[in-house]
Amino acid sequence: MNGTPSGRVLSWDVLAVLGYAAAVAPLQWIGLPPSVRIALLTPLLLFLPGYALSTVLFPKRPAEGGSRVNSGFGRLGGRGSTADDSGSRIDMIERTALGVGLSLGLLPLFAFAFDLVLGRVVGPIIVVSAVFSALMALIGGFRRSRLPESDRFEVPIWRWYDDLTAAVVDEQPRVAVVNVALAVSVVLALGAVGVAFAVPQEGATFTEFAVGSEEGGEFVTDEYPDGLAVGETAEPALLIENREREVVEYHVVARFERVEDGAVVAAEEAGGFSVTVEPGETVVETHRVTPPMTGEDVRLRFLLYREEPQTSLGTEPAYRSVHVWIDVE
Repeated sequence: MNGTPSGRVLSWDVLAVLGYAAAVAPLQWIGLPPSVRIALLTPLLLFLPGYALSTVLFPKRPAEGGSRVNSGFGRLGGRGSTADDSGSRIDMIERTALGVGLSLGLLPLFAFAFDLVLGRVVGPIIVVSAVFSALMALIGGFRRSRLPESDRFEVPIWRWYDDLTAAVVDEQPRVAVVNVALAVSVVLALGAVGVAFAVPQEGATFTEFAVGSEEGGEFVTDEYPDGLAVGETAEPALLIENREREVVEYHVVARFERVEDGAVVAAEEAGGFSVTVEPGETVVETHRVTPPMTGEDVRLRFLLYREEPQTSLGTEPAYRSVHVWIDVE
């Protein structure tokens, strides 16, 4: 009956939120391409939490003839509607905008909660968003179930379908053709956006090469030695990140150089190493060096090759190179 609550909590949009959240949340542990993960997880992060919360705050359908937003959230078990009820009413456009806005506001709150409780921003934000969305959807479904069916918010999917059918079938043939062409254009545009997200784009390949040091198992681009004595040993760390989309065996050559007026006037070998790096992998290797020459601003240079160099001093053009300046006494 339209005048009394039906007790139906699991409306179709509640089931859609629960199903999407349950299906997409585990993707954070599945090795998918980043573009696919973004396309699937974006609705869970930027829309579902806010939409589900909006069904809790605004469980009633829009007032006839337009939307009306009143102050107050209404009673949790409200059973009826009056001309001056306290239940706020918003239309679908407002609800959609509110869903995005609330989601954008909730994500920093989730991160702040992690920081407050655990001391740093950690944890599976995706799972938190999924659980929050599911919980709010159930509470919103309960609130709506306590309202008369005629006053309960429902996503008007069947009305949208009827309007679309009428636009295509009931109009004059010329108008119907335009409507079909417009609908096809929208579908193609959405499909193009989906493909752009789902298909990895071919971009520039590169290798990142950096010198620094290791602190607590983490690579940092400072704290490398800037002063040594002849015969003293240092172990700078070298970071190699492979973005070449293929397995690469890298060869690193180290050498000390005395530079005057921008020209290398003396060079001494400081060893080297080779390492194989998988696509997308980052490795950090330490390399022990001992300066064989004295002077201020002796340059310790590391040269990276994709093919093994023919000379130990690395006089061939390198694929990448980094250096630090050291005062050697």
